[in-house]
Amino acid sequence: MLAQAMVMKELIHESSVTQKRFLNKEILMEQIDYTRGLMMMAYPGFHGLAQDWEPVCVILENKEEFDEKMAAGLTDDLDVATTTLWCVSKELQRGKHFWEQYGKNEKSKMVVKATRIGGGAPVKEPMIDEETHKKMLSFYHKKNEE
Repeated sequence: MLAQAMVMKELIHESSVTQKRFLNKEILMEQIDYTRGLMMMAYPGFHGLAQDWEPVCVILENKEEFDEKMAAGLTDDLDVATTTLWCVSKELQRGKHFWEQYGKNEKSKMVVKATRIGGGAPVKEPMIDEETHKKMLSFYHKKNEE
């Protein structure tokens, strides 16, 4: 059971992007079916699981309820018609190729973010992570004390 959990975790891990492994609905449903089989072996009829509202029970017994927000379009999902892409603090224009704005250098890595049209540029990510920032501050603080 732990091995199957690790397989599923590896499927959705961010390293899948660098390894260029694609994820689709069929792969996810296959993994859910494997998990359903394992859970039935471990808990026949799902007896012994905590509650009926527990996420594992809801998913494996197909008890997901239709969400009214999904039908009304009130979710945070982005629609193609109302979405724009941003890269390097520039809004990508519809109808233009990416290489027309940034060239054909295939070795560049660029992060593209999707936002709603008229929402402005997304917030920039910090240059260094929080842990490195703390180490730098403590180093300079010690240096100033000396």
